[in-house]
Amino acid sequence: MSAALHQIAVIFIGILAGFVCRKGKVLSEEGTATVSNIVVKIILPFYLFSAILNSGSAVDPKGVLLTLGLSFGMFLLSGLVALVIVPLLRPPAGDRGVYLFETMCGNVTYIGIPVCAAVLGGNAAFYGSLLNIPYNLLCFSLGIWLLAGKLPLKKILNPAFLSGVAAAILYLLRVPVPSVLLDGCAFIGQATSPCAMLVIGSVLGSVSFKEIFTEWRAIPYVLIRLVGLGALMALLLSFIDVDPVLKGVVILMASMPAATNSTMLCTIYGGNRALSAKLIFLSTALSIVTIPLWAAVYFG
Repeated sequence: MSAALHQIAVIFIGILAGFVCRKGKVLSEEGTATVSNIVVKIILPFYLFSAILNSGSAVDPKGVLLTLGLSFGMFLLSGLVALVIVPLLRPPAGDRGVYLFETMCGNVTYIGIPVCAAVLGGNAAFYGSLLNIPYNLLCFSLGIWLLAGKLPLKKILNPAFLSGVAAAILYLLRVPVPSVLLDGCAFIGQATSPCAMLVIGSVLGSVSFKEIFTEWRAIPYVLIRLVGLGALMALLLSFIDVDPVLKGVVILMASMPAATNSTMLCTIYGGNRALSAKLIFLSTALSIVTIPLWAAVYFG
């Protein structure tokens, strides 16, 4: 419980730093776009590659395939929930895609992996890293279309997705990777979360504080994102006999706050990044309560 609180507090410090940089004119509009491009196209691929291969996991190939299957199932279920719930919120046409995306995809990378590792231990970091493979496929294909109304097919085979797939293949085939390469990837990947939080804080710094709390649709959205989806996954997984750590990872990942990639994708491809930043801020703030509750009540 304290580990989850600690991780969320660290995330907020990063967002605050980005907010201060924007207000202090250290990070401009152009600078925010540049940082977004660097994170999505360079730093994040290194992070995912090292996270999978540095896990030291003893998961067998069947476990890897099961994890990927459950991951796709989780996002499919979240997508179906989004198609039912979002129309009931009646968002403006230009905002509908943001709500659909943020309901389908939570923060499974920057908060999800470290929180799962801290709460569940064992192979949690490995499972969480594998779960990011279908997540990144969705982000850079359907996600771009939802957020910006564009679907550039060449973006489906993006660096983040390819690095995750390459790492999974190397792991499955037990191909040895030089330690210096893994250490180098991990070194670069460490910049992923800080840079992403700077972008979110910078975008929040470009909107009025009052606007953040006037998005009434965010209230039911946050309840669905932080509580409803996790409860639904817990119910469905209660009928399946899988590794308890894997089950815990899927439930926690389904209960993560809004995906931070949305703000960066909106910055790069166009889209309502102010709305995405609001949903990220509010859902992450409330996850300070919900994630520790999940950790304490469900996982003991």
